Amino acid sequence: MFRQNPNLIQPPLTPLSTSRPPLFLIHDGGGTIFSYYCLSDLHRPVYGIFNPHYSTKSTFAGGIPEMAKTYLDFIIETLFGDDQCDGKVSSPPPPKRDDSGNAELSTTSRERDLILGGWSLGGMVSLEVARQVLDFNAAEVAQAVKAGKKKEQARKLNVLGIVMIDSMNPHQTSFPPNVKIANPNATKMQWGPHTKPETKEAVLRCFHEARRMLAFWELPTWPSVAAATATADGDGEGAIRTSLMGPPPVVLLKAKENVPLQEPQEDEEEVSRTDVHRGDGQLGWGRYHGGMVRKVIEVEGHHFNLFTEERRAEQVTRGVKEGCEILERLWKQGKA
Repeated sequence: MFRQNPNLIQPPLTPLSTSRPPLFLIHDGGGTIFSYYCLSDLHRPVYGIFNPHYSTKSTFAGGIPEMAKTYLDFIIETLFGDDQCDGKVSSPPPPKRDDSGNAELSTTSRERDLILGGWSLGGMVSLEVARQVLDFNAAEVAQAVKAGKKKEQARKLNVLGIVMIDSMNPHQTSFPPNVKIANPNATKMQWGPHTKPETKEAVLRCFHEARRMLAFWELPTWPSVAAATATADGDGEGAIRTSLMGPPPVVLLKAKENVPLQEPQEDEEEVSRTDVHRGDGQLGWGRYHGGMVRKVIEVEGHHFNLFTEERRAEQVTRGVKEGCEILERLWKQGKA
């Protein structure tokens, strides 16, 4: 598919866009990142992470957590790698500045700010990546202390938030009662006129594997501040705060329409699996962690055609851009 993973979709073209936290967009259920090339300039570095097993019959034996760990490793290599080619960020990065030229956000050369996101499955996997970032940060502190260094010398990732593009809560316990889900074959796939048979086969295989992994995925749990401190210090004594850390804030882009089914169903109330939460303002995420979704931005279209026409892709672009800006503001407010 591409030589580099993550693939640099939008390189920073101005000093201001260079200074903004990069956005890492994880592939949808089909494993590709082609849709993200339909986005207009987001005024920041934008990377796409595609499924490395797209062209093979390999799978992530450990499911969504293993997939997330693989993608987190990609992100760490990109943000902390010394190689400045292929869109990698040099280390240390230039100081981040606001519109007035003032330095802001992360202030140390060992910290990296980023925003996660993705369409459908990509938004869900972003949540798992964000949770594993906590483990990465704790392990880095523990390693630094063991080496006789200060905690501040440890590498650290700051996930400012997640931009979900029509990603629903996949856990069945969150589904509305009596919801009737149509057979997956009833959902009409929209292929381009020149789509090759091998491409269709690879995409359908990735979709099948995504459904399998989601069926066994336990949504991440979030430790308390005290537990996180104890893990990082290696000694739980003296840790007195017990407030929950919680997931990073989410901006959710939500399609307004249901996916049309390929043919009339015996039960007219049946819906595509992507639409089980369509009547819920937060696509079911309020049942996972109240307050996680900070903003919902509705966009025209249904789940599968958000990128198929220029006008809809422009709506998604505006939503993603606004979402990133909201998450940056929330991060600054939290640090103030």
